Amino acid sequence: ILLFGLCSELPAKPVELVYVSFPPYEENMNGKPAGILIQIVEQVFKSADIPMNLTFMPFKRGYEMVKEGKYDGIFNFYKIDARLPYFEFSAPIIRNPLVFFVHKDSDMYFESLGDLNLKKIGIMIGYTYGKEFDDAKNFKKDAAGEHSYHFKKLLLGRLDAYPCDKMVGIYTARKEGMMNQLKILPNPLRIMNGHIGFTKGKHRDVIEKINFVITEMENSGKIDEIINNFVNFDNY
Repeated sequence: ILLFGLCSELPAKPVELVYVSFPPYEENMNGKPAGILIQIVEQVFKSADIPMNLTFMPFKRGYEMVKEGKYDGIFNFYKIDARLPYFEFSAPIIRNPLVFFVHKDSDMYFESLGDLNLKKIGIMIGYTYGKEFDDAKNFKKDAAGEHSYHFKKLLLGRLDAYPCDKMVGIYTARKEGMMNQLKILPNPLRIMNGHIGFTKGKHRDVIEKINFVITEMENSGKIDEIINNFVNFDNY
């Protein structure tokens, strides 16, 4: 019933998707995929009646493998201009607020990028924070490959702020026992829509089918249900 009216053919073989280390959204736990987005993506493909396999990779390797067509898709994946020549995107499967984590005693505030003048801001290697932030030159960027590295530097006073997905940041800081020494600034840097990114020009039938399901799941509240059943960070 859900897919009535969609007439394009199913893929002859499973869609090969890459997932990355992005807890609590997705991670490799004891050799198996786990997390909020894993549950959402599995439900999307099950409802669309499309077989798929999940393979865990570091983000940069997965990015290149999908770009080259050696794998079919990757998530969580942000839609930015630099990726448009190489990837096509599903409808958003989740919305990620990027917020600034600071030391609990910080008097820093954020309303615009001008408020970051001369600040030292942590960033993740290989990630995008939106074109305006990525291109900005009015503050120093300190790149690293682990969220916990940036949180430790915040506590040591070696960073002024670290923009991070709210849920990921709280999850990581709690796990490391640091959340009680940090706080979140009220204004987000931006809201990033998370997609499945597919190799350009090869999977339009799949995208059409799963977009129909994603819309149905969003309208029915199923995506919110999966998120709320997993964890609730409304107190932060």
